[in-house]
Amino acid sequence: MNPNIGQENKYNSKVVPMSFHPRDLVWLMGSEARKNEGKFSTNCKGPFRIQSVVGNGAYRIEYLLGKVVPRTWNASHLKFYSS
Repeated sequence: MNPNIGQENKYNSKVVPMSFHPRDLVWLMGSEARKNEGKFSTNCKGPFRIQSVVGNGAYRIEYLLGKVVPRTWNASHLKFYSS
């Protein structure tokens, strides 16, 4: 019997799953957004548009002008854009 099952259930009960739909606007969050700009740059890049849902929390995104970003992104790296 695993003694961490109680902790796992407590953590999972508070996790809010993120899901996006095609044409939603999102920010790209995390270290990829700060790659060559230094530690005082913003933590996000964008906005981007969700092009398609790949599955299991993976999304293909595109720039607002329609150019596709060359890789897929997990929902944990994306945040809703509100204007």
